[in-house]
Amino acid sequence: MTEMKDDLLNWVLMQGSSLGFKEIQSMQPLREQASLRHYFRFQTDTGTKIGVISEPNSKQNELFEGHSNFLRKNGIRVPIVEAFDHLKGFMILEDFGDKVVQLEINEENKESLFKKSLQKIHQLQEIKPPDDLLKLTPKILKQQMSLFEDWFLTSFLELDYSTHDKKMLNDSWDLIVKECSQQSHVVCHFDFEFRNLMLLEKNEIGILDFQDLCFGPYAIDLVSILKDIENPLSNEDLLNYLQFYMEGIKGNKLEELKLSDLEKDVDFAGFQRQFRILGTLSRLHLRDKKSFRLKDLKQTLKYLQTDLEKYPASKELATFLTEKVEPKLIKILRNIP
Repeated sequence: MTEMKDDLLNWVLMQGSSLGFKEIQSMQPLREQASLRHYFRFQTDTGTKIGVISEPNSKQNELFEGHSNFLRKNGIRVPIVEAFDHLKGFMILEDFGDKVVQLEINEENKESLFKKSLQKIHQLQEIKPPDDLLKLTPKILKQQMSLFEDWFLTSFLELDYSTHDKKMLNDSWDLIVKECSQQSHVVCHFDFEFRNLMLLEKNEIGILDFQDLCFGPYAIDLVSILKDIENPLSNEDLLNYLQFYMEGIKGNKLEELKLSDLEKDVDFAGFQRQFRILGTLSRLHLRDKKSFRLKDLKQTLKYLQTDLEKYPASKELATFLTEKVEPKLIKILRNIP
């Protein structure tokens, strides 16, 4: 990594003539990310820039740049990609500062930030998707949930479970995929968490980590906010925010939504997301040696347990999670330093 940091430093300095700076005064690493990218803040003689180290010669780098241009053209505040070398995996981004909504939210501003975030989802969902935007097909939705079994149950928990349990999981995922696929599809950020939202000047919301932008079920981004790991909502607040979301819908089929349908759609999008996240965070810990998100596993599982109980077809799965999965998770987390 030291060699890569030196290479990035030299590359950023070479871009100075076209970006309006002559020297770099400091280079500081930014907060750890769940992605494999590494971010650094460069203090130059004319201001700050964000330098990025990502996987060299990856199509994801071109997607990131393309999504940035697409979102900005449609009025969404995302960092400008000011320079790039996709073969090396280097980028220079506009600096959005340090006010991550996840760290800024408190009891006084909570309602305002929830509503501003929901308004950003409105903006995203009103955008016409380009033809080449990734579509979340039923096959992809199910593949993503399989991370739960491969990485969370088997690799992280090392849980012994029966053939019956395995069939129950597969049947449950088929139901979840069916429900999600029936939802209206819109442009989705796909990781619309408070940790990826920035508070900018004039209290505007900026959006980071948009590399997974896709065309998918409308409730996928909604549930990222309304079932936030660190800010669980009371049922009353949840209903209020769902009503606020409904009141802001315009210009698409979602205008026909009923509150009861919206609640169900958010639950099922949540099931897809939460199974996926349990697998993803376990993989992050085991494969990528990044364990800072392990603390999120318990609340993610709790959302699943609570919401699965609402539906007769998923009560058996809720029992499986409560009786077999939760005790094993608590035991393992207790033994991790």
